[in-house]
This record gives sequence, structure tokens and C-alpha cells, in this order.
Amino acid sequence: MPRSLKTTALFLTVVLMLVLPAFAARTILKPAWNLFSVQQDIEMGRVLADDLERNLQLVDDHNSNTYIDALGKQLIAHAPGDRYPYQFKIVNDANINAWALPGGFIYVTSGLIETAQNEPQLAGVLAHEIGHVILRHGTAEVSNAYADLAPNTSRNRASVNDAMSRLNIRFEPTAVPLKYSREEERQADVIATQVMYDAGFDPQQAIPLFQKIASGRSSRTADFFDAHPDLPNRAAVVRTELRNLGPLAGNLRGDSPDFHSVQNRVAAAPANSWPSISDRSISDRKRGIDNRAEAPSTRTAVYSGRDIEFRYPDNWRVADHGDSVSTAPDSGFVNGLLAYGMTIATFEPQGSRYFGRNSFSTQGSRVDTTGLASATDQLIDHLQRSNPNMRVVRNNERRRVDGSPAMVVELTNDSPAGGSETDWLVAVMRPNGMLKYFVGVAPQNAFNRYGPAFENIVASVRFLD
Repeated sequence: MPRSLKTTALFLTVVLMLVLPAFAARTILKPAWNLFSVQQDIEMGRVLADDLERNLQLVDDHNSNTYIDALGKQLIAHAPGDRYPYQFKIVNDANINAWALPGGFIYVTSGLIETAQNEPQLAGVLAHEIGHVILRHGTAEVSNAYADLAPNTSRNRASVNDAMSRLNIRFEPTAVPLKYSREEERQADVIATQVMYDAGFDPQQAIPLFQKIASGRSSRTADFFDAHPDLPNRAAVVRTELRNLGPLAGNLRGDSPDFHSVQNRVAAAPANSWPSISDRSISDRKRGIDNRAEAPSTRTAVYSGRDIEFRYPDNWRVADHGDSVSTAPDSGFVNGLLAYGMTIATFEPQGSRYFGRNSFSTQGSRVDTTGLASATDQLIDHLQRSNPNMRVVRNNERRRVDGSPAMVVELTNDSPAGGSETDWLVAVMRPNGMLKYFVGVAPQNAFNRYGPAFENIVASVRFLD
């Protein structure tokens, strides 16, 4: 090799030895097992972000919004992994909190900004939340919860609509995508250290804010620790990763006058001392406000399945569970059980001469001995075995569904939302001898709001078998 080439190669080797150790030695973390695709992370995040922005007030100040968005984008320029449509916004709330919704929708409260002492501390929180997004912790938690709820589901994929409905996922402090484990917190700190280091911040500058929040526990921080379990060794995690990354740059980013200007702006914003989200929910329940599920829209969408087609409110979701179909609002499921919405399924009766325990002999109605009545009675008997408090209230209505005779029965049962519910059952005998049935469910004190939607769904049914 010519002498000049040897000299050049030696020079490049020395340079690479000085520059690349930080990249070669850094901790490589991969997202945990997940039922969802990256695109589904974004889909779920958008639904949750819409819910958050319907229920919480955002800071309406151009300078503040421009600042938080610019700081966030400076950090994500150094974020590893998949690219997400990140957005950074400030919630006008005196409580101290931050949320990383799947897909890159990141929010911090004005209370957190007021508590931070400088820009590197705020950057540390944003970098930590970016870490949760990169490692897909939100949808990983949903995947595990969904697999536990539906163990027979495919281990390869899941519907966002179905998972959110069955797990009753909406934006709240206890929502599955927002409750992280200590290991997930540690991993987010590792990624935050890398992102801050690459963006020119000293990652150790973020530690005092987390320590201040941990040492000043109060009602203002309750929701924060619901989602972010405290790490007593957080400083050690950062120091360990810094050793992997190598010496800090000499021109580190310090504090910023823009940060303190935004601090003053959000501190002066009106209505920035709300009760915590969980306190508001408790207060609403005490006042008897039924805000669990969204009332049905009068506009409709069409569902077309293997053997049935129907119209449903366009602000509800449809989930195909294989042996049944459900349509419900975002928060229609409570603890995995339908509390608001309709289930459509099929039941195989034993024969027209077999009756269950009811025989439709409630006071004021005659005993019906037809095949449809027998099949419906068997169905109710079947449902009561897993719902021992289910009772027939009224059963004297007949109608037609897509031209076929149908029986309508009103029942009562325990509601997963608390108290009692009304179950509006419509049963139709199909030519193959199977019973197709529809059950509209809502708490008794809210049923009048949902009943018309149930009627419209059944009236729109077209059988395709």
C-alpha cells in the first residue's frame, strides 16, 4: 500500500475510534411483543388524542404552542426507530403530568412546565415520553391485556376497534396504553438519555425534575404516578447509559429564555387549576352524570358481514368476534363486558318441543308454544346460566326482521357499569333452524337514549345467508 494511503487509513481509523464509540456501545432496545402494526399505533393514538382534546382544555397561546412543538421536533430528529407523526401540545391543567399516546401524540400539562426549572428538564420529560412511543409501550400493554381477555385470538394481529371496545379503552389515567411497568419506565429513561445526548443536552439535567415530582407527592402528582411508577435508581440508569455513550460534548445546550417566557405565559393562563382527571370522574359519578359512553349519532354507517348487513350509528364501532358481532361506542365495554351497545349472535336450539325455565309465562302474557318461542326460551335459559340475575320483564311483542317473524323480549340484568341494565332481545328463526338474536344493552337509567338506536339497527337488518 502506498505510504500516503497508509497515512490516510490510519487517520480515518483514529477519527472513527474517537467518534463512533458512542454509537457502537449504546444500549439497543427493541419494542416488546405487539399485536399491532406501527400504523395501528398511530390509529389508536389518534382516537385517544381526539378523546383527550374533547375532555381537556389545551393552552391557546401561539408562542407557547410553537415553542413546545419546536423543542419536541428538535428531540425527535435524534429519535431512533420508526417515524411517527409526532405532535407536542400543552394541556391547561395545574396538575403535573405528561402523556405519550401511541403513534407519537405527546402532551404535557402547564403544571409540569411551571414545575420545571429550566429547558433541559422539560426536554428530559419530552425525551422520556418519546422513549415510550419508540418502544411502543402503549400498544404492547394493550396487546398483553387483549391476549389475556381473548386467549383464543390470533397471536399475530388484532383490530384496534375491537381491542379498544373490549378493553374499554378511552383517555383516562388508568387506561391500559398509559400504565407503564417499572421496566418500561427504565427503558424510556435509556432512550431519553440517548436522545438528549444526541440533541446536545446533558441527560443528567432531567433527573432533578423527576426527583422533585417524586419527593413532592400530592393530589397534583397522583395521576402522574398512576401511569409512571417511580424509579428510585433513575439517576443510576442515566449515568450507566452515559458511560456507554462516552464523554459529553463541550458545547452542551443550557437554559433558554424562551422556556421561561412560556412558563410565564402558561402560569398566567385562566382555568389552569382543574381537579385531576380521576377526581373529575369520581365527582361526575357522585352527581349521577352518565359520561361513560357516547350517545348514538343519528347518522349511520353500514356493516356488511358474512351473513348479515345492518346500519349502525356512525360514532360507534363494529367488532367482528367470529361467532358474534358487536357495535358499541368507544367506551361501551366495561371490564371486557358490554355495558352500552348491541351484540348480534347465533344460537342453536334443541328442538321446538323443548322449553327452558321461562316459557314466557310472565304476569299478563299467554304461554307461547311456537317453535320461535321455544327457541327463544332456550336462548334465555342459556343466557341466564352465565347471568344468574337476568330476569324476563316483558315478552308480548312480535315483529318482523327482514321479512322473517321475530320475538322481542325485555330483560333486566346486573350492569358492568354498576346498578341494573335493560337488555332488549330480538330473536329471529333462520331457515337453517338456527336462531339469530340481537341484544341491545344499556343501564336502565340511560336506556331511553339508546333504545331508538337499537330499534333502527334491527329495522335495517338484511340477511345474506
